[in-house]
Amino acid sequence: MSAETFYETNVIDTLISFDEDMSTGELIIQREQEIPDWWIADMMQLHTGKLDKTGDFLHVAAVPTVVVDDLLFNYGFDVMTAPIAETVAMLRRYALEKFILTSKRI
Repeated sequence: MSAETFYETNVIDTLISFDEDMSTGELIIQREQEIPDWWIADMMQLHTGKLDKTGDFLHVAAVPTVVVDDLLFNYGFDVMTAPIAETVAMLRRYALEKFILTSKRI
């Protein structure tokens, strides 16, 4: 067993609301998730620099559910099945670097 520290996860629910567009009669599905500042601050404490030792586990990113859903629905990019290097590239492409937790090359 390694001496690494495992962190407690905080689950922040995604809210889904349904509405109807009165002009077209189409269903509107809206997904939203509050991403509190304390969560971003907690994730930044996990950030590893290029020269930091990481042991057996490298925490590369912490991507909120609403961002995962947005990448899938709007861009067809599935974070759950894509290689981590492609996920990191997507986060950078859409200015979501705050969810990347390492400066190491992936």
